[in-house]
Amino acid sequence: ALHHAGGGLRQQAPARAPRPPSRSAGAPAGPRPKCSLAAPPARLAERRQRPRGRAVPGALGARELGHVLAINSSVFLVGYKALSSGLSNVGIAHAWFLGTVCLAAFQVQGYVLVCAYFVFGTLATKVGKKVKIAEGTYERNEGKRTPASVWGSGFAAAACALAALAFHGDGALCTTLRTGFVASFATKLSDTVASEIGKAYGRTTILITSLKPVPRGTDGAVSLEGTFAGLAASAVYSALAWRLGQVDPTGAAVCVCAAFVATNLESLLGATLQRDYARVLNNDVVNIIMISAGAAVAMGIKLALGS
Repeated sequence: ALHHAGGGLRQQAPARAPRPPSRSAGAPAGPRPKCSLAAPPARLAERRQRPRGRAVPGALGARELGHVLAINSSVFLVGYKALSSGLSNVGIAHAWFLGTVCLAAFQVQGYVLVCAYFVFGTLATKVGKKVKIAEGTYERNEGKRTPASVWGSGFAAAACALAALAFHGDGALCTTLRTGFVASFATKLSDTVASEIGKAYGRTTILITSLKPVPRGTDGAVSLEGTFAGLAASAVYSALAWRLGQVDPTGAAVCVCAAFVATNLESLLGATLQRDYARVLNNDVVNIIMISAGAAVAMGIKLALGS
């Protein structure tokens, strides 16, 4: 619009439209709520309590099973020469099945632990070979493990793996079964190392029941050198399992304790019942009892701790 002002013309600027309110008219007055991208405290607490990785992510489909078979078969084909140095051909076939089950249940990290046990256990049997041959304590069949030996070492681990596959939806149960899986191999490795080191380098070997000196290689005999070597072996193995995310630090310590209890149980059986019932309680059966006890003790402690 044009207006006269002091004899001249002045243009008046149009009136500005009122700005809309920044919030709805019905919104209460006060500071605006802050928007946070952080998870609620309850959800954060749930995440902290969640175990590091699940033992079994879910039921295996045809594709996943194919991957498991391909990976395990490839490892066995590539490593056949090394495998044949410690296993008979039939033993290799049984070990293949054991590896397949453990890989399916506990993924590559658990599979690495199975391979690590085989490598460390085979190396332990070669320690002091000349001394053991001279004293007649070297393993039969040139140290090569038969199917009975495979299951004497892997029965409990296979049971834990099959149970984990069957109850894959229960994360807490799978974590407990994974602890039993680690403890079973830690127990067997501890027993193997203790026995082999004791037979080769044990200065004083005593019977665990009477504490009287006995020849090296006697069933139920223990030595200071073998005992400490076995403890060290289970500790290293459990630490590896922790680094691979299969157990937490508490679980690793539990596995070492369970291995110590189970290996002493094996020595007690060797000094008592195995002598009277050697046909039934042969070394492979005693090994199954020992590794099952190690797994059971570890899982029991794990459940008691509630961790």
